[in-house]
Amino acid sequence: MNKGAVITLLLVLNAALAAILVLGAYSPPAAIAQGIGRSGEFILVAAEAEMNNDALYLVDLRTMQMHTFRTTMPGVEPTAIGLVGSRDLARDFRR
Repeated sequence: MNKGAVITLLLVLNAALAAILVLGAYSPPAAIAQGIGRSGEFILVAAEAEMNNDALYLVDLRTMQMHTFRTTMPGVEPTAIGLVGSRDLARDFRR
């Protein structure tokens, strides 16, 4: 192998190792939810719906219904939380 091929091989190897380091250092945003040791039959999950706007997902485990609540856009007064919609999870996951 000549000197040019060795340098090219080392450059490719360094680029691959750098890509592995960058991809390994990335971690997706954490989902914050209620733990398994719950006291009731509901699970509440908060998530970012849009930039600077959040949504709350309330899951009723007895009826298998999920309800979505969102706030009004930031900066819009008065700030309120309203029901956006509901889903029947038992029917959705049967498909």
